[in-house]
Amino acid sequence: QALAAQERQGVVTQGAGMDDLSDEKKLVIKGGCACCGLGWLIFFIILGTSVKYVNERQQVVFISNTGRTVEQGPFTRIIWPSTRHEVRDAIQVSQREYAVLLHERSQLERHEPGPGQVFMDAYEVLLRIQEKIVLQKREYIRLIHKMTGLERVVRGPQILVPEPREEWPSGVETAIVIGHTNAVLVENKTSGMKRLVTEKGMFVPAPYERIIAEKDAVLLEPLMYAVVKDHLTGQTRNELGPQLLQVGPYEELLNVSSKWVLEKDSYLRLVNGQTGEERVMQGPSVVVPEPVESAPDGKQRAVYVDSQTAVRVVDRQTGQQRLDETAGTFIPLPYERILEVQQKTLVLPHQACVTRDVHGSVNLVTGASGATAFFLPPLTSLMEFNWSSYTSPVLVEPVPKVLLTMIDLRAQKMFFQNEVRTSDNVRLKLEGTIFWQVQDVMRMVSMTSDVPGDISQRARSGMIQQVGTLTLAQFMAGFNNLTQNTFNAQAADSFYTLRGVELQSLEITRFDSVDAATALVLQDIIKETTMRINELQKQESQNAVNAAKLAADILLEKQRTELIQTQADNTKLEKQFQGQSDGEKMVQAALAYIEGLNMSVPNVTERVEMYRLQQTLKARNNDTHSLSQGKAQIFMTPEDFNLKLGSEV
Repeated sequence: QALAAQERQGVVTQGAGMDDLSDEKKLVIKGGCACCGLGWLIFFIILGTSVKYVNERQQVVFISNTGRTVEQGPFTRIIWPSTRHEVRDAIQVSQREYAVLLHERSQLERHEPGPGQVFMDAYEVLLRIQEKIVLQKREYIRLIHKMTGLERVVRGPQILVPEPREEWPSGVETAIVIGHTNAVLVENKTSGMKRLVTEKGMFVPAPYERIIAEKDAVLLEPLMYAVVKDHLTGQTRNELGPQLLQVGPYEELLNVSSKWVLEKDSYLRLVNGQTGEERVMQGPSVVVPEPVESAPDGKQRAVYVDSQTAVRVVDRQTGQQRLDETAGTFIPLPYERILEVQQKTLVLPHQACVTRDVHGSVNLVTGASGATAFFLPPLTSLMEFNWSSYTSPVLVEPVPKVLLTMIDLRAQKMFFQNEVRTSDNVRLKLEGTIFWQVQDVMRMVSMTSDVPGDISQRARSGMIQQVGTLTLAQFMAGFNNLTQNTFNAQAADSFYTLRGVELQSLEITRFDSVDAATALVLQDIIKETTMRINELQKQESQNAVNAAKLAADILLEKQRTELIQTQADNTKLEKQFQGQSDGEKMVQAALAYIEGLNMSVPNVTERVEMYRLQQTLKARNNDTHSLSQGKAQIFMTPEDFNLKLGSEV
């Protein structure tokens, strides 16, 4: 301010003498003054801008050719523009944070935890501000130094500021609480050894330890077992229940299975997977297979063998088969397999069957002498027959086949539908039935494999030959003769005898014309024939009715005669019985009367005469009484009055 006052005073003084100078001088003087004033103005501006005020939250870094220095605030200082410097604010770090600083010369890091202000060194730069690691009670963190690879494990609860160059790739981890049913399998990364931690409580791994897995114990119930494999020795073992199983660090739980509970009638086949040996366990028992054993068929029921059941088994060591018929419960031996539970083959009296063994020999079993039953020996089977089936009136093409093992020896019925042609070239379709019967089974087996098919084809050929010799008119007129002739020709054919069968009857039940025009003619003929037959049958029916009526009338009259005769006989018998009754009454009365006079009239003859006189008088009195009651006239002879007219006294 003093300098400014002096300058203003000098200017005023000079201004007083300016009037005496020339214009050029004045101009020069003014220019010099202006330049001088401008210089001072610039000086004061630079001076004002060079004054630095640094507070307590700042620092100044002075940079020179020899190095850097730092000065913390607060202070006020003139720092000329020629001096290189940098004003930096302090780093504000909260309570949950820390600052990561890097020294540019040494490349060393340092961590400054909060809360507070962090002032960096002259050669330090701020890399980042990170939050502190907060570990709860059940948490831990694995810190790995990037430069040395050293590990350390820090467990909570605490707030952690890691050391410089430390990282935590797995982040914050939760400790495992070990109880009665779990354990922790860990591996030491430096030695490669594993260990199973079963100590109860909260588990935090040590440095260089890696948690492989948390393993839960397996509860084995009384009827359970586990197969455990030791990977160090390669051995397997069984762990039986009941227990709480926890396998070791180098052990693997292969499977948990139920024990085999065998009842009295069950068994279990166990096969050793290493040696191939077999053993059979029978009930009642609880079986636990060896670790190398398996039960490929599972629990099996024994076979009950009785009089109708047998078991065919094969020995896998020798390949031989046998049939066990011993009554009771059958359980196969080791290396034996049940091929078949065989029921007795029942052959009824009307059946027969053929057996064939492994050498091709055949044997006939028949029930002709009575029903029989048998077991098929090993390597023997029932011969099967694939016969054509003509059991339905509606035949289809191709003819269906039926597979059977029992041959019916009774008469069998088959249907046929054949198309034939008469000598006058009329095509007819014949339908009917054939009854046939097997007579010789072994001959049939040796000659044909389809008896019904052979019979059908042979009968068809015979019908074609028979119809081919007749015209349509002859066919219609001699239809019944045609059927009989065809049957006679077929029955005499040795074709059937060679095949062991007998043709019993051949009946044509229906025929139709294949051509429509011929069918109409046949329909007319059949219609007229039917009408004639109907009229004859109607007349025969009327005659039969009249004859039946006449026979009924005759029978009625005969029955009436028998009725009258029977009534007369009954009346006669009734009168006889009544007379006998009255006679008995009279005999009793006479006997009482005669015996009553026994004392008074000793003579029997006299007593009889007296009784006769009494009855005579009684009868006359009755007659007289009856006459007096009516209009009857009585005529009496003298003998009746005991009179004698004109005679001697």
